[in-house]
Amino acid sequence: MMTSPWPLRFGLVLLACSTGPASFAGASASPPNPLPPSPIRRLCFNYDGWSPFYNGSAPADIRRAIDRLAGTQVTTVMLSPSLGQSVNYPSQVSELCHWRALAPGVREELYHVMGETAAGGVEQVAALYRREGFDGFGVLVDAVRQSGREAFVTLRMNDVHMVTLENGDGPYTDAFYRRHPDWRLPEGGLNYGIPEVRAHRLAIMEELLRRYPFTGLELDFLRSPPYFPPNSPAPARPGRDEKSGKEAARWTEPDPNATDFSCDNAEAQVPVMTEFVGAVRRMVERVRRETGRPIALCARVPSSLAGCRRIGLDPVAWHQHGWLDFLTVGKFLQLVQALPIADYQRAMPGLPLYASIDYVVGGPLLDGYFHPRDGTAEIYRGAAAALYAQGADGLTLFNMFAAQANGSDPQGRNWNHGEPLEVLREIGDPATLEGRDKLYLVDGTFTLFARPLFDARAQLPAAVTATAPLRVTLAVGEREPARKSCTLRVVTAQAASGLNLSVSVNGRDAGPARPAQAVHLFPEPYDQKPPALGQCHDFAVDGTGLNYGRNEISVRSAEPVTVTSIELAVTTPRRPPAVQ
Repeated sequence: MMTSPWPLRFGLVLLACSTGPASFAGASASPPNPLPPSPIRRLCFNYDGWSPFYNGSAPADIRRAIDRLAGTQVTTVMLSPSLGQSVNYPSQVSELCHWRALAPGVREELYHVMGETAAGGVEQVAALYRREGFDGFGVLVDAVRQSGREAFVTLRMNDVHMVTLENGDGPYTDAFYRRHPDWRLPEGGLNYGIPEVRAHRLAIMEELLRRYPFTGLELDFLRSPPYFPPNSPAPARPGRDEKSGKEAARWTEPDPNATDFSCDNAEAQVPVMTEFVGAVRRMVERVRRETGRPIALCARVPSSLAGCRRIGLDPVAWHQHGWLDFLTVGKFLQLVQALPIADYQRAMPGLPLYASIDYVVGGPLLDGYFHPRDGTAEIYRGAAAALYAQGADGLTLFNMFAAQANGSDPQGRNWNHGEPLEVLREIGDPATLEGRDKLYLVDGTFTLFARPLFDARAQLPAAVTATAPLRVTLAVGEREPARKSCTLRVVTAQAASGLNLSVSVNGRDAGPARPAQAVHLFPEPYDQKPPALGQCHDFAVDGTGLNYGRNEISVRSAEPVTVTSIELAVTTPRRPPAVQ
């Protein structure tokens, strides 16, 4: 069995796209035919272009991806057609993936990097269409609608999965991409500064909305920047053989303080992308009028407003023009529990703001293999409750399914596992989260996918000394914390005596540390590299001192240590059964 180095997680139209910023002089502040009011709170479940086909390519197998959401609070299923620069449906604008037979060595490399579960599923679906005209993506859309949920198409604005394979001629590129190598960015994506690129992407969106009965379109700007050329020559990208242009079999640890591309400021391109989003809105309105079908337009963007502008995005302007029905804020490929929702709300008053929750907390990269810590039910609940407490109007679950395709580690242990789907019956509403066990986290830097150019920086890891205490904030979403049992854990990079650490929560001393009884406060069977017991220091916290929302955690140490993790386990004491 192959070992993956990291689990899967990656005419008129031309006229509309080539119009310059000056065309906004007479732009209306709102769409000419606004949609009827939609529910502010949604629980969105995002499927990427591979995952609906994990279980097979027969119609019943594909429908199972939607059937597994039965009985949950999921209101909206986001379906992605993107496979690199190709798609997973029979397109007349782009191209269905696996456009030609693969040479044995190329196929081996594809399956090695993408994993057999993901790569094999979409290859089977593509083969079925060519053999029998079977549209697996259409089956998926029908299954969502028959389940009574909203079906949204989510387009990755630059998907770079395997686009360098065979020097850009691999199975995840389309004819447009192959014909125009000069329109590509150093990182493999397309340059949105080219009018023909914008026209091509707009045409794909219109084709999807006309071919399938979607009631929403999401522009996913988190997958993946950059969108414009760099200001200086791009450095070698970790994980790519620059001579062959192929993805390397092993990854290298990136510098956590560096960006993953050299485009340090694309703010000059903001008007170009703003005009493009306006063209998308006008297309959506045209399709809506002609089909009589309501179609919402939304976007998913990075976790920093300033960072958005640095890569050429201005969601504030999109809102001011009235183009968005809601906006989702997230961090690149990391499950985080703190997002600057309030900053976005102040900048975009009246717009529903959603938070994106990914599936992996982090993990070290050792000898070219990534050892993830996957989200558990308690972590998902903590993230949802914390983000609601920060003002999120709804949630999007991104890559939750990816745990099914973790693959095997270098020792051959298979880490594939199902997601904690039970949380989908709870996290759609803060009320149904009350009384559930949760694990709240202070977010840490995930160096493998750190994107400091456009994402908010994490608070951990951080050094602590006797004269320099650590102060961080922890978001907590408990309405009645006094009724809960609360344990705070501080994890240090080095084994340290608990007697040398002291902690306060909102200025209240938490008392002496107590010996940790287990390496996790709740069971986490799928954390591939948990800390050692001697690195874990536990403190009892009085729930009466916790705030709904922001809480200050202060850590002091008699000796220098580095704090790598701070976590708060919250449980509701179980009442004994009544005596009959």
